[in-house]
Amino acid sequence: MLLEATRSIHGAWRIALLDRGALNYFDLTINGFWRSFMALGIVLPLYLAFLIIGHGKSPGPGLAPGPVPALEWYIVVKMAAFNITWLLFPLIMVPISRLLDLSATYVQYIIVWNWSNVLAMAVVLPAVLLFLSGALSGQMGAMIPMAAQITMFFYGYLVARAGLLCKPVTAVGIVALDFLMTLLFNGLASRLL
Repeated sequence: MLLEATRSIHGAWRIALLDRGALNYFDLTINGFWRSFMALGIVLPLYLAFLIIGHGKSPGPGLAPGPVPALEWYIVVKMAAFNITWLLFPLIMVPISRLLDLSATYVQYIIVWNWSNVLAMAVVLPAVLLFLSGALSGQMGAMIPMAAQITMFFYGYLVARAGLLCKPVTAVGIVALDFLMTLLFNGLASRLL
């Protein structure tokens, strides 16, 4: 399992490097599909650390913080939203891949997407933590997480192109769907806080 995780994360990195052979690092079987959800177990502790460190911090430049919920409730709600989004996206992609005639590449896309989230967290988390620390103030501080997010949008595009073997416009749509789902569930979570 550790070898597969290491190879798959390396494959996710190879996609970022535009390596056409990046898919060779993934186990693209149905068993590899189910095991790729191990990536969630790798990302969850990192996300938990992010939640603990970011608890009670200002949500962004120029935005006034609201009442601070109890840490325990904050973690439960945010972790639930994160897990639901992660697990719901592959389910939503089933009918979408059928509609777009991409069923043949659905399994490999979800495998690649799952493992790519480890790499995405490794990029976004330090940027957000740097922002929350206040080490960089003003516009420079705000640009770091924004640059990381833009980089992750492009990376999501590369993952969709590599995994689904789809047209560029389709890849953009898939990335937009993923982003909108994240916004939706984060918004719902925020209403509970």
